[in-house]
Amino acid sequence: MIDFTNCEINKFKYYGGKNGGKFCVKYLGEDYMVKFPRMNKGNISMSYSNNCISEYVACHIMETLELKVQKTLLGTYKIGNKEKVVVACKDFTNQGIILKQFAELKNSQIETSENGYGTELKEILETIESQEIYDVNKLKDFFWDMFIADSLVGNFDRHNGNWGFLIDEGAEKIEIAPIYDNASCLYPQLDDETMENIMKNKEEMEARVYVFPTSAIKINDKKINYFEFIGSLENEECNKALKRIYQLIDIKKINKIIENTPYISNVRKEFYKKIINLRYEKIIKYSYEKLYSKMKK
Repeated sequence: MIDFTNCEINKFKYYGGKNGGKFCVKYLGEDYMVKFPRMNKGNISMSYSNNCISEYVACHIMETLELKVQKTLLGTYKIGNKEKVVVACKDFTNQGIILKQFAELKNSQIETSENGYGTELKEILETIESQEIYDVNKLKDFFWDMFIADSLVGNFDRHNGNWGFLIDEGAEKIEIAPIYDNASCLYPQLDDETMENIMKNKEEMEARVYVFPTSAIKINDKKINYFEFIGSLENEECNKALKRIYQLIDIKKINKIIENTPYISNVRKEFYKKIINLRYEKIIKYSYEKLYSKMKK
């Protein structure tokens, strides 16, 4: 249980984004972005969404897939007499290293018909192929690995503004930034009562696998349905990522992460475990077995 209330605030670092208020604190000698719960406009019975919990759990799940992910800690922060559960995300920008969103790279491609934040898959892939600052194959692998991981945790908001690169302009060095901004995973606007009701209804559970959430990435201006797209096996790069990630998924390890997550109810823990397992079985495992069967023919 970490209390960030008395940590020194770095007044010279500010953060953008829309998932709740945030500022920089010093914790154990390092900069962390402390993110607060976002007001929940989608559920009047619950004044704040669980974006902080989603951020923490999704990051730790992705870490089990051997992906490079931002380090996150759960804790509390007191404002007056109110104590809020917050997530602290380790700041990976320091000593001249800056974060550049993929949207900025996409925006630099003169022939792009949309702006950098346009999420048409075709243009994202064209940008990856035409850019000259990073190895094309490694960047494609990263993009598709992240896509498969997002399908497991139900991320509905992976756009060109929340993944990118760490650049040291002075040294002319670049690397892919750790995966960050996972607050839109694991159904953050659901309260415990709704989760309990969903778990009692097979159709409601399966709707959250086969129907929504969709990816923020689009094909012909329509958001990609994870189940339909991955299960179609039409994209070879996606198939390769499916094979890589499938081999690394350990449901027991994921369940342990959820069980050990503080500040959340047993109902929420049970829902997370069931929905992750269902998404694994119905999207990842189903698609992998379909691909394996196709390869054997």
